Amino acid sequence: MKTLSQITSLFFLICMYSCTTNETNQVEEIVEEEVVDIKLKNVEIILTTTQTDFDEVVVSYYDFEINDWNYGPRQFEYDTNGNPKPIIISLPDYGFDTIEGDAYRKNSSPSGLKVQIFIDDVLVKEEESFGTDLVYAQVFFDYTIEE
Repeated sequence: MKTLSQITSLFFLICMYSCTTNETNQVEEIVEEEVVDIKLKNVEIILTTTQTDFDEVVVSYYDFEINDWNYGPRQFEYDTNGNPKPIIISLPDYGFDTIEGDAYRKNSSPSGLKVQIFIDDVLVKEEESFGTDLVYAQVFFDYTIEE
């Protein structure tokens, strides 16, 4: 009977030990995350030219939504009077603090190429470049948005 009593006691101890949690060995680390309130902005990048006939520029800008560069040629359109219409790149509900990009004309035309950045309809940056026989017109629109 003594053996049965010992087996029962041992079984009872194993059951008690397996059913209790060992709280001294379990430590939960609670990390508070800093919540940053991002104010969404409406951003427009506007390119204009002073060239009065066909004009094409190569535009590249970093698209933070897809984490990749948006790159390619863009042609200016002209109204019925021959005036160039601006190329408008709209970035609605923009939640990032950086705008990166450039545009250049792949010829030596002396015509002007201008870029303007508007944030919530306010002009925040403007650059203009004129080409020469040796240099292409090129404008950069790198800008850091300050709250």
